[in-house]
Amino acid sequence: MNVVQVPEKWDYEADIIVVGAGTAGLPAAIEAAEAGAKVAVLELMSYCASSLALVNIGPAFAGTDVQQQEGIDDSPEQYYRDGVERAKGSPEIWRAFTDNQLDTYRWCKRIGTEFKGLYAVQGHSKKRGLWVKGPDALRVLEKTAKAKGVDIRFLHRATRLITDPQTGRVLGFKVRVKDDIKDFKAKRAVILATGGFGRNREMVEEYGPEFVGCVPTMPPGHLGDGLRMGLAVGAATKNLGSAVISSFSIDAETKTGHISFMLHPGGISVNVNGKRFWDESNRLSFYGLQSKEGMRQPGGNYWVVYDEKVRKNAPIERLGKAKPYQANTIEELAKQVGIDAKGLKETIDKYNSDIETVGYDTVFNRRTLVGVDGTPIKIDTPPFFAIRCAASTSSFKGGLKINPRCQVIDQYEEVIPSLYAAGELTGGLWGSKGTYLPGTMVSASMTLGRVAAKNAVKEPSW
Repeated sequence: MNVVQVPEKWDYEADIIVVGAGTAGLPAAIEAAEAGAKVAVLELMSYCASSLALVNIGPAFAGTDVQQQEGIDDSPEQYYRDGVERAKGSPEIWRAFTDNQLDTYRWCKRIGTEFKGLYAVQGHSKKRGLWVKGPDALRVLEKTAKAKGVDIRFLHRATRLITDPQTGRVLGFKVRVKDDIKDFKAKRAVILATGGFGRNREMVEEYGPEFVGCVPTMPPGHLGDGLRMGLAVGAATKNLGSAVISSFSIDAETKTGHISFMLHPGGISVNVNGKRFWDESNRLSFYGLQSKEGMRQPGGNYWVVYDEKVRKNAPIERLGKAKPYQANTIEELAKQVGIDAKGLKETIDKYNSDIETVGYDTVFNRRTLVGVDGTPIKIDTPPFFAIRCAASTSSFKGGLKINPRCQVIDQYEEVIPSLYAAGELTGGLWGSKGTYLPGTMVSASMTLGRVAAKNAVKEPSW
């Protein structure tokens, strides 16, 4: 093992050093700065480039004033039950998140985040998603951090943690700055918020080999640096074996778009034989499981099929560069895209008959359009459309093990002194593969980033 020596002279000092200028890191930095700490954020990219910059739907919060205005009876406790019962997450981590998430929602509004109303989130028991453009929310966080005096240093890549050889306390980092290595001292604590490892092919092959062929859609800075640094100082992991999971469906030809959104107004998904294979509303599950099941269909091919009614109600901007196939009859559409025409016609006839006679799909029990919202509609209005899909990866669902204070835990269930972590880098929120509750990664990252900071500033200075 190559021991990292404690430098006699440091190149930079701050009370709290956060690694990652993103969804967890910036709220952590703001929280620490508001508590009076000198705070630095190290970001390997040349700009704030977190997953939040790619989000165009928004976080999920429970017990909000917006829900109350719509007559939705929800609470942090109900969110907690969803997390433990549906997501199979760690009760103590879900408690830390849900007990603090409503305060984070109010905090977001105080600093200038503009939420645009509610949307139904797949897998949740209540309608609790809040529309917001991710890039706008990220700009608010960056602007607020700078206004609080946070020193954001771009093109600074933390590479190794420096620890006290006697106590194991984390003291700072080795940081690559251009072609040089600098020593950065954290007088109170370090907070790791580097995101996942989706852009590190070697790690993906190690922890989720079946998903290597999925198209990565996460930020280019998701290289697994935080995970690697944590493991090097003895950190334990949580859910790392199930961290890699497929996400939304994209257009197989252009590798763009968020084709899952064409299911929300009433589309269906079928395989090459024209057969459905999932409840497209994902009322009780994560949409990534649907794309994963799509990968397992004959030939690895699956399509989203919809009609003119759906097209009119769909967010067409979500299609990216995809150009849907189009025909005036189901049989013509099937012939164009290579789906068995007889099978597709039978599937749609059965689907339409169920909706007309009993009001819902009896094959996969689709009772809504998306999540808990809407009523299924028939696919019967020409022209008809189809898009061949592929699975993507977006955010990962496991990593470093933390306790409810967001302290990193080692292999002996002991705290690694002065080391905290939050966001996609950590595990605990999600049990087995595919138990994710969409919209929660953003709200949990912001909330637990703030929890980490609140505890980190209490560390004694050295």
